[in-house]
Amino acid sequence: MKFNISDWVQGKTKDGELIHGFVETIDILQGFVTVNVVKSDNEEVIGKIVAVRSSWLKNVSDIALDDAQVFQNSIDLALDTWDEAWFMELTNSQKASEEAAKSGDRSKVYSFPVNRLGQSA
Repeated sequence: MKFNISDWVQGKTKDGELIHGFVETIDILQGFVTVNVVKSDNEEVIGKIVAVRSSWLKNVSDIALDDAQVFQNSIDLALDTWDEAWFMELTNSQKASEEAAKSGDRSKVYSFPVNRLGQSA
């Protein structure tokens, strides 16, 4: 499977820990991907970078944020990762979408960057 740096992935480590995070580096020759772990069933690896075989990972599909709960989960994820810039973008976008919903303008609902770096894809 092909991965790119900053792709969101989930899978298992060699110790069987379930992980969810984003790709830091890719070693194509060895078949390893280093993942910055955001969530895991083992709290000791959260916030650390682990090397995982690429065959043990899968891409997390891009989420269309058309649901308020999914949008709130993204804000929670920004808080979990201490990503202040992303948090501010999401909360500002949420305020703008609420105002747009009140005024009936649906074209501005949930318009924000699609990756963790705050840049458009």
